Amino acid sequence: MQYVSTRSATVEADFRKVVLSGLAEDGGLYVPSCLPRFSEEEVSSWSWLPFDELAWRVISPFVGDSIDEPDLRALVSDSYRDFRHRAIAPLQQIGHNEWVLQLFHGPTRSSKDFAAQLQARLVAHFLGEECERAIFVGASNGDTGVAAIEAVRACPGAMLLALYPRDGTLGERLEILQSADSPRARTLTVEGSFDDCQSLVSRLFREWPLPGLIPIGFNSTNWVGVLAQIVFYFHAALQLGGGVRPMGFSVPAASFAEVYAGFLAQKMGLPINQIIISTNRNDALHQFIHCNRYCIGSASQTLSPAMDFSLFSNLERLVWELYDRDGSATRALMEHFDNCGELSIGNREWLQSRMLFDSYAVDDAQISEEIVTLFRETGCAVDPHTAAGAFAARLHRRNLGAPIVTLGQIAPEKSAALLSELGVWHGEVSRTRDHRLPSQALGRHDLRSLQEVLAHMQGGG
Repeated sequence: MQYVSTRSATVEADFRKVVLSGLAEDGGLYVPSCLPRFSEEEVSSWSWLPFDELAWRVISPFVGDSIDEPDLRALVSDSYRDFRHRAIAPLQQIGHNEWVLQLFHGPTRSSKDFAAQLQARLVAHFLGEECERAIFVGASNGDTGVAAIEAVRACPGAMLLALYPRDGTLGERLEILQSADSPRARTLTVEGSFDDCQSLVSRLFREWPLPGLIPIGFNSTNWVGVLAQIVFYFHAALQLGGGVRPMGFSVPAASFAEVYAGFLAQKMGLPINQIIISTNRNDALHQFIHCNRYCIGSASQTLSPAMDFSLFSNLERLVWELYDRDGSATRALMEHFDNCGELSIGNREWLQSRMLFDSYAVDDAQISEEIVTLFRETGCAVDPHTAAGAFAARLHRRNLGAPIVTLGQIAPEKSAALLSELGVWHGEVSRTRDHRLPSQALGRHDLRSLQEVLAHMQGGG
């Protein structure tokens, strides 16, 4: 399997190079030059497979001959070793043909564990071959960074540097990020939003100062962040319809990688007839899907903090697909976005996207109401992000006869304080400590100080 950049078909890479990367050399994102496509008969024959075996079937065509089959099977299986449910991602019914795919049974209780655990093992495999030094770098407003910190334990040859915003990182997630500093892991506060952290990381990758240290993105700009999540759709489709029954999905917009993964799953052969993107009042994605206008805004804090941002890097991969994989057109659009902070695509491309995608912006009152309603009518407690997805699914599903699956992002106990206030949680509620953010933080454009931190880490200081 060969990969190219979204901004130029002449920038090529194999799977190893893609795994050990942040951005492509030209600033684009790596994408497979062609997609595997599975027949209906082949997909339906997988209905009996356990999750890890299914994951290997879906993932292996993207790896090609970069990893031997026995090694890849073992690596994929080991990625789910610390998940706490033997189904890995069980389905829970919440209504007529309505389901939640529980993606929060990993070691840090969020969907981010799937990509983080797989990525750490792939990186460890490739670094072990050459004894090279690497560092995971990324931005987080909570769960992504926590999952990366946990996963790097499986990759002893790498370090980690996580940036998180001064505002918008709350509770237990903040405590873990603040306590992560060690010789192998550092966390830095940025004066600004999660979008500012993302932008700073992108600049760092484009102006990498340390040739002796391989930079690897732990956000889903790295292809593994998408690859791990394609499996979700195959797993749910096989459980509910043998992989041949049309169905829809609702995706809370805590990452566009999950949305793009669903788009790819459809192209690979799954009968997905709708993907609903749910946002909160930080509705940049909703505005793009609904009105063909995407722009960066000032993020406001909501009950669903993992969706409190507006910069979705993986949108570039979808734009590339909509423009028939035209790197020049994608480059022009993304450079305009980088310069102006706004993006609209051609009417033909936008209408093409609307054949599959719908969207809805769910406000805090609707989220609270959905949490209470689901608990009262089903006994199911969900976190605010999953509630946003379930609400949008019920409101915008196109076909009542087809199953609709909401991706359950975060374990409900991680939102226990809110659920307790709403009367739907009767377990232990951990009290948020008085977390004191550092008196000094990186400026949102302070690339030089960030590069100095990296040099210090490389030197073992």
